[in-house]
Amino acid sequence: MQVAVFHPGTQHSRQTALALQELGRLAFLATGLFDHPDNALRQLAKRLPQGLARQVEGELARFAFARLDADKVRAMPEYELPERIAARLGARRLAGMLDTGLNQAFGRKVAAMAGAEGPLALWGYDGSSASAFTDKRTRDCYKILDRTTADSRSWNLERERIAETHGDWLGGGSPAWSKHRIERDDIEFDAADTIVCGSPFVMETIREHSPVPGVAGKLELLPYCFDADLFASGEPIAPAAKGEPVRFLFAGQVSARKGVQHLLEAIECLPSGDARLTLLGPVAVPDKILARYRDRVDIVGPVARSEVPAIMRQHHALVFPSHNEGSAVVLLEAMASGLAVIQTAASGMGASARSGFVLERPSAGLVEQAMRRLIEDREMLQAMREAAKAEAAAREFGAYRASIASLLERKGI
Repeated sequence: MQVAVFHPGTQHSRQTALALQELGRLAFLATGLFDHPDNALRQLAKRLPQGLARQVEGELARFAFARLDADKVRAMPEYELPERIAARLGARRLAGMLDTGLNQAFGRKVAAMAGAEGPLALWGYDGSSASAFTDKRTRDCYKILDRTTADSRSWNLERERIAETHGDWLGGGSPAWSKHRIERDDIEFDAADTIVCGSPFVMETIREHSPVPGVAGKLELLPYCFDADLFASGEPIAPAAKGEPVRFLFAGQVSARKGVQHLLEAIECLPSGDARLTLLGPVAVPDKILARYRDRVDIVGPVARSEVPAIMRQHHALVFPSHNEGSAVVLLEAMASGLAVIQTAASGMGASARSGFVLERPSAGLVEQAMRRLIEDREMLQAMREAAKAEAAAREFGAYRASIASLLERKGI
C-alpha cells in the first residue's frame, strides 16, 4: 500500500515524504507551500519590482526541498497563505481562526484525493488530520497520526505551574491550549490506527491525559532526524581554552515554555568572565524583562536557517531547559555541530549522560549547576562535545528512513 503524507505547513513532513519516496512507498505529499523552479508563485514573483521580487523569492525558498520529486508534491497554497499573511500583519486572532478553518478544509481535500485514488495509508500531523481521518471517504485507509507535541492538557497544567513563579514571563509566546484544540486532539487520537511520537515524553503525556479508549496501544516511538547536510561537519572540535568564557547558546523561541527564564536566572549567578550566553530565535517574552539581562546576553533574534550552523559552531554548549516539547530537533542539530547539551527530559530525545546533562525538571538552580560543571571542567566539556557529535551521527536521515520502513512492516502496510 502506498502512503500519502499531508501537512498544510512543514514541520518534518518533507523528511517523512522523502523517506517514503526513497522506500518506493510515497503516493504523494499534500502541502500548502512548496517551492521549485516551475512553481507558479515563483513565476509570478519574477514579474514584481526587483526589490519585492527578491523578498518574495527569499520567502518561497524556505519551502524548497530539492530532494523531493516535485511530481509527487501537491501544493495547495490557498490552505496556508491566508493564515501566514494574517500572522505577518499582526492579526493573531484572525490567523488562528484561519488556521482552524483552513486545516479542516485541507483535510477534506486530502480525503477526497484518498477516496479517489485509494486504497492508501494516510500519514497526517496533529492539528490538521481530524477532518481527513473522520471523513467517510477514508474509512478504508490506514491512518497514521504523527503527534509532534506533548498532550495539550500536559502543557496547560505546566503553564499553571509556571504562572505561579514566572507569570510575567509568559507573554504571547506561551498560550494555554483551548478546549476546542483538546477536543480535536482526542478526535485525532480516536480516529488514528497508529500514533507516532518523537519522544517517550510525548507518549507518556498522552497515556496520562487522554481519555480515548485504547490510545496507549496505538503509540509508537519514532525518533526524529536532522539535516546532516546542513549541520554535520567534518571539522575538528576546537577546545575551549582555559582562560576564555564558555559560550552557551539557546536556540529556539525565546519563551517561558522553552524555559528561557531559568537560563537567564542561571547566567546571572555566574561570573561574567566565565560564561557568555547567546539567544538565537524569535523573542516571545516582554522586552522589559529581557532588558534586565542585556549586559550578560547577546540577543541575535531569528535568522535564516542557512546561518544557524555557523552560529552553533561558534559556541561550546546548548542550553535548552524546556517545560514541554514534542522532541526538539535543535538538540540533534547542536550535537551534530559539536556542542555539549544541557536539556530537560521534556525537551525530547537528545543528549545522553556522555554528551550532556538531562535535567529532571526545568530549574534555574539545576541549569546553573550544569553550566558550572562545564565551566570548571574543560576536559569534561570537550569529551561531551566529542560524544555529542558521535551520537548525532546515529540520528541522521538514514536511521529515520529505516525506522519508517520497520514501522510499515510491523503494521502490515
